[in-house]
Amino acid sequence: MKKRQSMKKILSRLLIILGLGTIIITAYLNQNVKHNNDNIVKNYEEGINNPSKNQEELNKNIVGILQIKNIDLKVAIGEGTDEDTLKYAVGHFTDTKMPGEVGNFAVAGHSAYTYNRFFANLEDIKIGDEIDVKTKSGDYTYKVKSTEVVTPDKVDVLNSSDDKKNITLITCTPRFIGSHRLVIKGEI
Repeated sequence: MKKRQSMKKILSRLLIILGLGTIIITAYLNQNVKHNNDNIVKNYEEGINNPSKNQEELNKNIVGILQIKNIDLKVAIGEGTDEDTLKYAVGHFTDTKMPGEVGNFAVAGHSAYTYNRFFANLEDIKIGDEIDVKTKSGDYTYKVKSTEVVTPDKVDVLNSSDDKKNITLITCTPRFIGSHRLVIKGEI
């Protein structure tokens, strides 16, 4: 009987330690990614203000900076949507337009409670909110026109059907499940 109670105590303490370890590791990873992103944003902005060969090399895979003040987001936009890019930034769909061009500039990012969750608060965006994009070629402000939830196979959200300058932000929803995509659309 005592042996059984002793095992229960050991097991419960072990589970508590594992739980705390998971929380600490997740917090560390979140802080590390935030720190790295802050450095990327800082280097990119310095490169715009004081261009140099060294800054160009640091920023070669960065399209620009995405900022949404209403959800306290400021993140680098990397070129591409592969996992390596989405580890340190949100990613530009390479087959869509660039910021400020006529057509659709589309960006994807993670939203789960993992270490690269830049779009975690995207669901809090409202119609009329502003999405700012800062690039070497200029600054662009898009106004949110719509939000919708779609299935992952609805790729036509990346298409541009008019002669306007659009932005589309995409992330998985609901959190932890990711069975659908939250799509935010805006235009200049």
